[in-house]
Amino acid sequence: MENEIDIFELANYGIKFAEKKYPSYKCAEIFVGKGNYTNIEIEENSIKYSELGSDNGISIRIYNNKGSIGFAFTNKLNKKVVEKIVTNAIKMMNAGTSDPNFKNLPKEYKSYPKVENLFDDSINTLTIEDSIELIKDLIKVCNEDDQAISQSGDFTANYNVSYIFNSNGVEAYGKETIFSISSNIIVKDKITGETSNGYESQMKRKLVDIDGTTTATEALKNAKKNLNRKKIKTKKMPIVLTPKGTINLILSPIASAINAEQFQYKRSFLVDKREKRIGSEHLDLEDNALINGGIGSSIFDGEGVPCKNKKIIENGIFLRSGLLHNSYTAGKEGVESTGNASRRSFSSVPSIGISNLILQPGTIPFEEIIKDVKEGILLNSTGDSPNISTGDFSGLISQGNLIKNGEVKQALNETMFGINLLDLFKNIDAVSKNYRVYGSFKAPYVRVKDVHIIGSKD
Repeated sequence: MENEIDIFELANYGIKFAEKKYPSYKCAEIFVGKGNYTNIEIEENSIKYSELGSDNGISIRIYNNKGSIGFAFTNKLNKKVVEKIVTNAIKMMNAGTSDPNFKNLPKEYKSYPKVENLFDDSINTLTIEDSIELIKDLIKVCNEDDQAISQSGDFTANYNVSYIFNSNGVEAYGKETIFSISSNIIVKDKITGETSNGYESQMKRKLVDIDGTTTATEALKNAKKNLNRKKIKTKKMPIVLTPKGTINLILSPIASAINAEQFQYKRSFLVDKREKRIGSEHLDLEDNALINGGIGSSIFDGEGVPCKNKKIIENGIFLRSGLLHNSYTAGKEGVESTGNASRRSFSSVPSIGISNLILQPGTIPFEEIIKDVKEGILLNSTGDSPNISTGDFSGLISQGNLIKNGEVKQALNETMFGINLLDLFKNIDAVSKNYRVYGSFKAPYVRVKDVHIIGSKD
């Protein structure tokens, strides 16, 4: 796939052509993305869909001295088409709006970090038949359980190659693989007739690490755990977040709040909170792109900036350097990019995204965290999201269980809770040493005291 065309020559041609067409431009960037994928989906516990495909293309960003941008892309990799998109991008730039906040595209870097295990050669020999065998593991787990009545899920394998060149001397090349599998199983209690569902997923850099049996078994366990739901009364009590709950209520909201673009537009509940305590001493968080084999790891970001590890929150204090930047937001604030430019594909301009967002585990096991809870809630998921601008949250506990005298009991029905995220962070009084990794998130169990629970029991 990589040897079909000389990408370096094509990119340099694009930059030179832009110089020829508009000699007074400020800076320009060529991005080339090439990818292959395999996708198999199941519905009602049988294979319904399979696809092999590719997504290749090239784009150009070009700016004038007033910060006006032109952007164009194509899925054809040849010089004639590159000439057309460069010409179109220049037209858009000339017709665009000036932006005094734009400073420059990244400049040349002398070196990049070394991050291992981002690519698995086995993808080159992966067949559709191999992929179907992994899906069959999901189907088998569902078929062999007398309470399981249906399952949906999928397996996906992605092979992506990125090339980034700009007029300031940046030249970056990298390749990666990502394999994922998911299972959503519906179960039914034969006595009561009540149904419930459970979801589980895996995302790995190496194919050998994907385990369909484990994924479906965990989804089945989650589904059964949510059967025979009971109502409770309204009161204040501690909640213990599972790793999924921690992602739902701590990591995902923080990921949005530390996005420098959201922050600069004052759409973050962390505005005016830098260098201030926003949580208990148990809240330690970093965004680390340099973990070998990490799903969010990378040598460089979507603009060719070297990636790194960034401390976000330390002992509950939101650090001044805790925002995630691309080159635009960094230039606007007068700081260096943190290497968090994110690109969905060649057809989009860079946004901002996390790498591996990590809530640092504590020192005690999960069993110790719930041992002293006389009455509380183990919260696995909520289908609602907080208001990122204010931090306010009010939502339904879609999957949660009552904790009684240190033991996890029945599932909850029609139970809600409300809290501001800053209060939630400050009320964290324990973090487990146990943790799970889901994609780009690493999350332990977290105990939060004094949460207002809204029950429906009279």
